[in-house]
Amino acid sequence: MSESKVASRKGTPLSKESPSLPTRFSFLPRPNSTETGNSLIQWIAILALLCLGWFVSTLWTTVGTPPDPAVSEETPSVQAEPKPPVTPSGIEEKTPSSLDTLSPEHRKISDSIFDLFQKCQWNEALDASTAHRVARARDDLESLLESLGPEHVAMLLGLLKEEPDFINRRFLLKALGKIGSEEALVGLIDHYHWSVEMDKESEVKHTIDSLALANTEFSLKVLREYSLAEDAVQHRYRFVEALTRHERAEDAVDIYSQLLRDPSHFRVRQRAAYGLKTTGGNQHSQNIETALAEEKNAYVRQSYLGALGGIRDVNSIPVVEKILLEDSDVSTRIAAVRALLNIDGSAAIQALMQARDRVDSSQRVQQEIITALQKLGYEG
Repeated sequence: MSESKVASRKGTPLSKESPSLPTRFSFLPRPNSTETGNSLIQWIAILALLCLGWFVSTLWTTVGTPPDPAVSEETPSVQAEPKPPVTPSGIEEKTPSSLDTLSPEHRKISDSIFDLFQKCQWNEALDASTAHRVARARDDLESLLESLGPEHVAMLLGLLKEEPDFINRRFLLKALGKIGSEEALVGLIDHYHWSVEMDKESEVKHTIDSLALANTEFSLKVLREYSLAEDAVQHRYRFVEALTRHERAEDAVDIYSQLLRDPSHFRVRQRAAYGLKTTGGNQHSQNIETALAEEKNAYVRQSYLGALGGIRDVNSIPVVEKILLEDSDVSTRIAAVRALLNIDGSAAIQALMQARDRVDSSQRVQQEIITALQKLGYEG
């Protein structure tokens, strides 16, 4: 048998250079191959990971990410609208103004006031003739405002809320005080609170002064209440001072006595002493003398001496004389001399003569004593 036949029977190649299977079938897996099995497992694992990733991403999208509370609080979804501007009396601009509903007559008056406001504007660079015109415009403005009555209060309050110039507002405050109706005074009280909130000390003063111009029962009640109010203690002395200028100041004598030793501020005690000086009587002398003995502030002591001189109670002469002879403060001794001068009478003259003969260490005090004796008709 030939060698080729033997080879074909056994199924063995004739040589290493025998032709291989067609290349288009070379990628097919071969059964019973370990390498092919491992490759298949890797493909299955990759597909499984891809499916798992898709599932997790789908689940995450559906549930969503919970919002961060800190971020939620700091970044609201809707921004708050800014607060509207505030007018001089603290009224928001969107609030309807009383000037919007003026009658034609009141509108004409309002326009005239506004025109005079413009003419009253002062500039240091203006010449003398212009300054004269400004002064005349202010006189015209005051005359116009003095001619107004309670029916014009709403218009004046509207102007007060919208007028930006504090000098012009003072004209309006004074006009409202002189009108003195309850509506006008309530408007002044509102303006006082606005002035306090805005820390406008000068405007606080002019507003309180305007309350005293009313000279009505209601204005007296307001001043009395605010003189004792704890939330108005910062400006208590101004309210007490306004009480002393009220037409019915004598009806507040109990307030003056109560505040004679007020610890909040020395000016309160000074104003209270002045109130007793102008409206007090002999029944208040003892209270003043007691306060005088306790007081350490020289200015207040001088005010107490002035009150004793105003009351003119001869029973207070020994207290005043002792201060004249012993007090270390020159101005306080001068105040004692003037108190004796006001008390008058033979006992006062005797006290002044004794002080003169002792010859005060201060030439000012000595001269004050001599002058007082001359005014009392004593030339000796």
